[in-house]
Amino acid sequence: MKPVIAITMGDPRGVGPEVIAKALAPDSLYPICSPLVLGDPDILRRTVRFLGLGLKVAEVKEGSLPDLPPGALPVLPLSRLSPGPSPAEIPVEESSRASFAYVEKAGRMILAGQVEAIVTAPVSKEAISRLGIPFRGHTEFFAELSGTRDFVMMLAGERLRVALVTTHLPLNQVSGSLSEEKILSVIEITGQGLKEFWGFRTPRIAVTAFNPHAGEGGLFGKEEKIISRAVERARERGWGASGPWPADSLFYRAVQGEYDAVVCMYHDQGLIPLKLLHFDTAVNVTLGLPFIRTSVDHGVAYDIAGQGTASPRSMEEAIKLAAQMAVRKRQAPNAK
Repeated sequence: MKPVIAITMGDPRGVGPEVIAKALAPDSLYPICSPLVLGDPDILRRTVRFLGLGLKVAEVKEGSLPDLPPGALPVLPLSRLSPGPSPAEIPVEESSRASFAYVEKAGRMILAGQVEAIVTAPVSKEAISRLGIPFRGHTEFFAELSGTRDFVMMLAGERLRVALVTTHLPLNQVSGSLSEEKILSVIEITGQGLKEFWGFRTPRIAVTAFNPHAGEGGLFGKEEKIISRAVERARERGWGASGPWPADSLFYRAVQGEYDAVVCMYHDQGLIPLKLLHFDTAVNVTLGLPFIRTSVDHGVAYDIAGQGTASPRSMEEAIKLAAQMAVRKRQAPNAK
C-alpha cells in the first residue's frame, strides 16, 4: 500500500494552497503516495479555478481516504473561510487560526497512526503567536507534541545536505549556544537519519568550524576546541565524522561527493550554499522525531500570493522525499 501523506495547507493568505495544487495537478506523485491535504476546500477550489488546473477538490472524512481517480485532490475540511477574489482579502486572524489548526491536526493524526508522514506548507509564526498561541514553528511544535527533546533541522537537496546545530538565533548568540553535547547530538541524529532514510550504511559527516580558517589554532577564536571534542566523541561511538573544517572550502568538497552531509554551526552557514545550489528544490526535514516530517524550504511569500507565479518544486520534492522516507521506514529491520 502507498503511504498516506498528510499535507498541511499552510497560511491561506500565502502561497501554500497554490504550491500544493500545482504539485498535485500532475499524476507523477500519486504512484508513490496517497496525499491528503488538511485545509480549506473552498480556498483550494478558488486556487484551482484561478490557476486553470484540471483538478477536482474532493472532500473526505477523517479515517477514510477513498481510492480517488486521477485529477481528484482529496481534502480533509478543517476550515471554511471566505476565499474572496484574492488571498489578501482573507481576514488575518481567521487565516492564522486556521493555519495552526491544520498543523495541530496533522500532529494528532500521525501520532494516532492515521498517516505515515507529514508535509507542511509555510505558515507565519508571527501571525499565529499574535493570537496568543505559543507557536515557535513547526519543528518545535511537533517536538513538544511528541515529547522529543533532541531533534535536528536538516535541509536536503540532490547534491548537498546540511544539518544545523543552532537554527533561528541572532548571530551574536550562536557562540554561547554551542556545546560539546549539542554538537555531538546533532552529529548522531544526522548520522542515524542518513542511515535510516537515505540508506547510507556508514554515513560520512563533515563538521564545519565556527571561525574563519577553523580558528587558526585559536588566533580567531576558541570554539573549535568544543567542536573538536564533539567530533572525537562521535568517532569513538562509531560515526564517520570529521572536522572541524574551514567552511569556505568544505562545501565544495561535500558537493563533489566527499561527504554525505555537513553539520553546520549556524543557520546561514549552511543555508547560503544549500540555497545557492537548490533554491527551488531543497526540502526541510526534521530528524529525531518519532515520525516523518518534511517541509518546503520557503516562507509564506505574501508578496506573490494569488499571482500564480509561486514555484511548486520544493513542495513536489518535500512530498516525494516524505514518501521515500516512509517506505524506507517500513523496510527498516525493527519496523513493526
